[in-house]
Amino acid sequence: MKVFVAKTAGFCKGVKDALEVTLDAIQKRQEGEKICTFGPLIHNRQVLAMLEEKGISEENQLENCSGKKVVIRAHGIPPHERQRLRGIDATLLDATCRRVARVHAVIKRHTRRGYHTVIVGDADHAEVIGLLGYTEGRGRVINRPEQLSELPEDWEKVLLVAQTTQNEEIFAEIQTHFLKRYPHGAVKNTICDSTHQRQAEVRQLCSQVEAMVVVGGYHSGNTLRLAEIARECGVPTYYVETEADLNRQEMARYSCVGVAAGASTPNWIIRNVAQFLESIQPEASDLRVKLKRVLEMLAYANVYVALGASLLSFAAHALMRLPASLAEAAMAASYAFAMHSLNIYLDRNAIQLNDPGRAAFYHRWRSAFTLTSIAALVISLGIAINIGFLAFCVLVVLILLGLIYAVPVILPARWQKLSALKIKDIPTSKTFSVPIAWASVTVIVPHVSVSHHSYVQMVFAFWVIFLIVLVRTAMLDLVAVRGDRLVGKETLVVLVGEKRTTHFITWILGLLAFSSALGPVSGLSTGFAYALLPVVAGYGWQLRMYLESRLKEDPLCETLIESVLIGYGAVALLWLGFGG
Repeated sequence: MKVFVAKTAGFCKGVKDALEVTLDAIQKRQEGEKICTFGPLIHNRQVLAMLEEKGISEENQLENCSGKKVVIRAHGIPPHERQRLRGIDATLLDATCRRVARVHAVIKRHTRRGYHTVIVGDADHAEVIGLLGYTEGRGRVINRPEQLSELPEDWEKVLLVAQTTQNEEIFAEIQTHFLKRYPHGAVKNTICDSTHQRQAEVRQLCSQVEAMVVVGGYHSGNTLRLAEIARECGVPTYYVETEADLNRQEMARYSCVGVAAGASTPNWIIRNVAQFLESIQPEASDLRVKLKRVLEMLAYANVYVALGASLLSFAAHALMRLPASLAEAAMAASYAFAMHSLNIYLDRNAIQLNDPGRAAFYHRWRSAFTLTSIAALVISLGIAINIGFLAFCVLVVLILLGLIYAVPVILPARWQKLSALKIKDIPTSKTFSVPIAWASVTVIVPHVSVSHHSYVQMVFAFWVIFLIVLVRTAMLDLVAVRGDRLVGKETLVVLVGEKRTTHFITWILGLLAFSSALGPVSGLSTGFAYALLPVVAGYGWQLRMYLESRLKEDPLCETLIESVLIGYGAVALLWLGFGG
């Protein structure tokens, strides 16, 4: 079965922001502090269940929020409820979607000028209830054109807005009738761009597939509308919360299925649905499913990380015209494996929300990962002390920095507000710390104790390894964001956005290309620097795939990104083996 997943499927920015606010509150929670959401944070039962496991309760009665930290859900709340929450000593953490907040502002501005407001939406939806609160009693909710005739015809000032997740075609039809009834009325199309894109993509997908599967919470208005649009297009449509709601025999009737998802549907649920559908196949394609599973396990076990770091050690030697060292490669692999594995357990919140399957894998093998990580650290330190005392000291510093990366720093009492500070909380810390650590363990640690090496060549090798790993890390973060993962403030893509990050990667690839030519010509490196050109081409192709939205989060995608770095190191090993 061919499965086409909508490019826009999954979390919208408003949902991501709401979850980031909530996760941040969990991380900074003081002892005895109670945190709750006023109403469901988003319309997805699976995500809400995970938040409840972390001690985030859902309260629907104002009096139950007294004295607590209260997260205002993405849909927003009426202003009078906000005031009452403050009146009962609740500390508010506003996670209202920015798009919804803009509609609040539009209604508020027009209400002050004496306008009546007509809202196109579902009267019992949380967002619409919040919007009505800003009309000061002069608001009406409709969802069909004929309902306009029930409104007073003598209104002179009338505003028409929409629930941000409304059906575009229905709003357009209502707008036409509205302007006939109120020629001087004001119209603000407040449907979110994300909603527009999702609905347009569903219509497009319906023309290419035999059936549609729409994934999301049954209480999610935007997901329901996607299912309605698919049905209007005349294709069999299945509205499900998870893959468990699909019948294998029934779906086996189709050879080509489209998958779309609501704005509050986690990527891991979408991926599970797609994998379930792909598994309904003849024997020949069963191999593809097994291959994806193997690639997934390799990624989970940090095999790519260890292999990449070890091979980059050979690349550093090739750049500096030094013989290959299996011991130094083993040191780099051990360090990288241990740091990546241990940090997974030091910062578990995001991974559980991003990918429960991966979180369950790490929980199941926690003892094995812990023991092997400790053993890997001992091996790396043993090799370092054999290189020299200075190399040992540098590696100890790298290990300590890696271990405290996701751990709150204990500060004096007078700095209580900063008590949850972590290295991880520093903007872009992950994007730049990973390449610095890898370049240090593959270049600095092995050669810092050896006086006869050329320090100029060592600096150049550090520069090259740093740039390669920087591109690799930024690419993984880009794909993670496209896959609706909550990658956090420690990544460049969250700080500057996807567009600027792609420009940044392009500039870094340009620097790598320039370095490949500069190194051999200036004597800063051997001719092996020319091997950087395939690296630039490989990552450039993947970046183009990303921009065309074909590079989706997937075990194969992660393998592709890691394979460029691994391939560069493998070529270095061959170079050294043949006396290059």
